[in-house]
Amino acid sequence: MKPNLFDYATSELSQDAFLCWLLKWGESQFSKTDHALHNVAVQFIQRIFKAHNPYLTEKIEQVRILRQFKKIDILAIINETYIILIEDKTYTSNHSDQLRRYVEIVKSEPTTQHFIPLPVYYKITEQSNYDALDEAGYQLFNRKQMIELLEQHDSEMPMNVILEDYLHHLKRLDSEINSYKTLPVHAWNSFSWQGFYCNLQDRLEGSWGYVANANGGFWGFWWKGNKQQHHYWQLEETVLRAKIEAKEHPDIKAHRDMCMSILMKDSSECDLNLRQPKRISTGKNMTIAYRENYLQLQENGLLDFEKTVFELERYGQYKQSVKLEEV
Repeated sequence: MKPNLFDYATSELSQDAFLCWLLKWGESQFSKTDHALHNVAVQFIQRIFKAHNPYLTEKIEQVRILRQFKKIDILAIINETYIILIEDKTYTSNHSDQLRRYVEIVKSEPTTQHFIPLPVYYKITEQSNYDALDEAGYQLFNRKQMIELLEQHDSEMPMNVILEDYLHHLKRLDSEINSYKTLPVHAWNSFSWQGFYCNLQDRLEGSWGYVANANGGFWGFWWKGNKQQHHYWQLEETVLRAKIEAKEHPDIKAHRDMCMSILMKDSSECDLNLRQPKRISTGKNMTIAYRENYLQLQENGLLDFEKTVFELERYGQYKQSVKLEEV
C-alpha cells in the first residue's frame, strides 16, 4: 500500500489545513492553474451555500481565509460578502455551547459582523446526535457527503495526489466504521462499535458515546424501556446492564435492593437471562443486573444485526410485574 499523507496528518489542525487549502482553490484565478481541483473546490463551496439556501450566482473572485479567529477553526470570507464558519471535528464532538457562541462572535465582532454567516459542522466520524447544530444554525457536512463529492471527480484524482489521498483516507475510515458487519465481534475496534451503535440508534431510541473510567473506558449505548420500568439499559460493548440513577431517597441501598429484587423476578418470568452483580455498590448510577453476550451471531461468527435488535427490544418492551409505589 502506498504512503498516504493522512496516515500521518491525523489531527484536527491538519484537517483544518486541508479544508483551508481546498477552499482557497475555489478562487476563479486558479481555474487555469488546475481546473479539476478548482472545480472540486467550487462545488464544495456551492454545496455549503445550497445547504443554507442562498444561491451563489457570481464567480468566486476571492476566498479570504482566517484560521483560529477567536478560537473558531476556519472562517472563509467569500467575495467579501459571505463568511463560512467551519467547526471541524474528527474524533471529538461539540461541547460547552461552543457552536452558538461562535456564531454570536462572528455576528458581533467588528472584523466579521457585516458578512452573512454560513455555519458548517464538518464531521468525518460519527456521533450520537446533532441537536446542537439545529439550535445554533449549523449545517452538517459529513464524511459521506465529502466522499460523494470527491468520487464525482475520481477519474481526475491522479492529477492531484492530496485529493486522492484524502478520498482514500475517508473511504478507509468509512470501511472501519462499517466493519461491525464484516468482522467477528472479538476483532471489533472503537470504530466498529461506533458503526454498530449508530445503526442501532435508528431502531432504539437511545444515545451513545465513549465513557471514560478507571478501568480503561468503553463505548456505551443507553436507552430507557417502557414507562413502567424504573431502570434504564446500558450496553457496555459486549455486556448489557440494567442501571438505576441514585435519587433523593431516605434509604438508597434499600431502594437499590428492591429494584434489583423486582428485576430479577421479572427476568425469571420473562426469560431475560439477567444475572445479579457479584459486587453491589452504591453510587450515582448503580448496576442492578447484567447479561453477557447479548449479541446474536450468525453461523460464521459475524453479527446478526436483526436478531440482536429483536433481542434488545425485548428488554425495553416487557412490562414490569411490580410497581415500586405498590411495594
